[in-house]
Amino acid sequence: MDLKEFQKSTFELLKKADAKQKGEHDTDTTVVHLLEELGEMAHQLFNEKIGRDKLDKENLAEEISDCMMLLSQLASNFDIDIEKSIKKKLKVLKQRFNV
Repeated sequence: MDLKEFQKSTFELLKKADAKQKGEHDTDTTVVHLLEELGEMAHQLFNEKIGRDKLDKENLAEEISDCMMLLSQLASNFDIDIEKSIKKKLKVLKQRFNV
């Protein structure tokens, strides 16, 4: 799946989920949800770092996927083409670091 397809699929899925649950992934809700998911990801990594719990890679992968989907939704809320934006940013970074 390419990024355009990912962004479109995420938007459609969340639109349907919102309709079913009478919710809305507007900007505020999406950012709060993203912060929640980032916290869950950080919790996974921190627990492993301090030896409290072993890293659950399956859960970590799920949290990363949640974050990516919410970032995709946020971009869609502002009509930002993620694929185009990432390509542009990569070009800037390659020039900046001469790689």
